[in-house]
Amino acid sequence: MKLIVMLVGILGGLVLMSFPGGIDRAKPIWWKLLTVLSMTMTCILGLYPPLAGSITDVVIQHRADSLKVVPALVRIVPQKQGATPGFVTLADARDERVVIDGLPSGDIATELAGLPQGADVVLGLKRLDSDRIFEISSIVSVKPLITMPYIVGLEERARIMFFHVPLSWIATIAYFLAMMASIRHLRTRRLEHDDVAVVTAALGTLFTVLATLTGAVWAKFNWGTFWNWDPRQTSIMLLMLIYAAYFLLRSTIEDPERRARLGSVYAIIAFPTVPFLIFVLPRLLPGLHPGSADDTNLGPLLSPRSDAINPIKTAVFGLALFSFTLVFAWLVNIRLRLVRMDRRRATRSEAA
Repeated sequence: MKLIVMLVGILGGLVLMSFPGGIDRAKPIWWKLLTVLSMTMTCILGLYPPLAGSITDVVIQHRADSLKVVPALVRIVPQKQGATPGFVTLADARDERVVIDGLPSGDIATELAGLPQGADVVLGLKRLDSDRIFEISSIVSVKPLITMPYIVGLEERARIMFFHVPLSWIATIAYFLAMMASIRHLRTRRLEHDDVAVVTAALGTLFTVLATLTGAVWAKFNWGTFWNWDPRQTSIMLLMLIYAAYFLLRSTIEDPERRARLGSVYAIIAFPTVPFLIFVLPRLLPGLHPGSADDTNLGPLLSPRSDAINPIKTAVFGLALFSFTLVFAWLVNIRLRLVRMDRRRATRSEAA
């Protein structure tokens, strides 16, 4: 299911990349509004919905950190006969068979008393003396429309996947398009195809830099420092150096035909390093990044665990891929139109 959503998101964006009118034609207003709307929805759905784990997540987190408060989606149920005064009875909203006693702190008891029986609420819970007694430290959200799964060890930091991962995927697609355009140039010798190769390679490098920066921010809050020489960080730095050499090579050649020809050969040779450095090498070596060789869970995205990425999170991630693909397509469209305008202006100047 996850793979299908990812493919639909990327392929949907790529289809709209050249529709309507081609990759280098001005896009209609509905196309631009769709891009803005999808990107806006990605930001809202990626950042706004509260995290909500289960009571089991609270118990698991207690074993690692007994003082940790975990947001859990629970349901307020009627108290049983003989219940201890001051406690409220809560059931796991996803599995009502799991019932606990919650001890509110401060004014939370008054707020909970005003909520109707059977209401779903996200509470900050901390295990106390047993797996049936928990302290309620906060009310996170009442009757939330959607929630994101709580991932032990990642928590709020897991939201970075809606931005960091699509940036990496789009960079890979951009370098692939640069290779394909380079092949077409070598077959036809038309500079229009070289324009596509240069523009997509440049944007691929931009998205790679953005993926590196977002990854560094995540590393700061998860590992303590922005840069740790993790295999994935090292491999993406090598990738940026490879394509920096591509632009350096082009800048040293003045003849447009020769520059396009040699640049195309380099882009074709360079692309096989992209999937190797992004997808293969980091999974062969042990590291800190999720999905490394010593990560038994394969990371929060590819993990087969149902609580790692639920259907809502999968849908939001698919929307993020779709949105970033449209943004990439829009940038390619604008840049190509500028390049073609500059070429026509230069041709008119030479003719005059």
